[in-house]
Amino acid sequence: MFRFFGLFLCGIGCFAQTPADLFNRPPADVDQALRARITEFYQDHVDGKFRQAESLVAEDTKDFFYSGNKPKYLSFEITRIDYSEGYTRAKAVVLCEQYVLMPGFTDKPLKVPTPSTWKLVDGQWYWYVDPEQLNLTPFGKMKAGGGSASGKVVIPKPEEMNFIFKLVTADKATVSLGAGETERVTISNTAPGPMSLALSGAPPGVDVKLDHMNLNAGEKAVLSLRAGTDAKPGVLSIRVEQTNQIIPISITIK
Repeated sequence: MFRFFGLFLCGIGCFAQTPADLFNRPPADVDQALRARITEFYQDHVDGKFRQAESLVAEDTKDFFYSGNKPKYLSFEITRIDYSEGYTRAKAVVLCEQYVLMPGFTDKPLKVPTPSTWKLVDGQWYWYVDPEQLNLTPFGKMKAGGGSASGKVVIPKPEEMNFIFKLVTADKATVSLGAGETERVTISNTAPGPMSLALSGAPPGVDVKLDHMNLNAGEKAVLSLRAGTDAKPGVLSIRVEQTNQIIPISITIK
């Protein structure tokens, strides 16, 4: 579980569109090559072929991949790629459909925005994890435990980590909308550090807007939901990037 948690921590970053993106488009062959490797990597996870996926893992990340949790995805879609360092490094966001171990959703797959990092090595793209980024948390950088002779990071027990999934909260779990009506949900960040939000699963006919996606410590965001004439009920998922917390908002239609 905590390997999986750490994997999401390493993908912390802002993927917001900026005007500079228009002038930072990669060469077509570079972009095609990376997309092909990302597709192969995530398709192996869909098929449960993790040995094949290993061939797309960077040498310095293989130990992490061997011992880490390997989620089984039902489907995936590449939604964004940001390049850096002369198109030799990249951050990708892939919308992965998967089952989430959360009360009320164990039998309902959710599409979760999943960050990953890639680097170009000898002309090939490889999935990798930066060990320095793994130790970054919303509370600062994790340090090795004083009583650990190996110098390894001491990971708290699961029951001691539950508070992490209560750091970002919504003031409503359910909203009821009629055609043309608007409801608002306030999202609060009580963590001592910044948190980033992502939305997925908006029901058809429901317009969803979040006034800002990045919350500093103590800040709030307002989620607006407006139903069209053909709106359908469903569940909107708010994902906290740094902790992989999923906040479900149930939407009913009058």
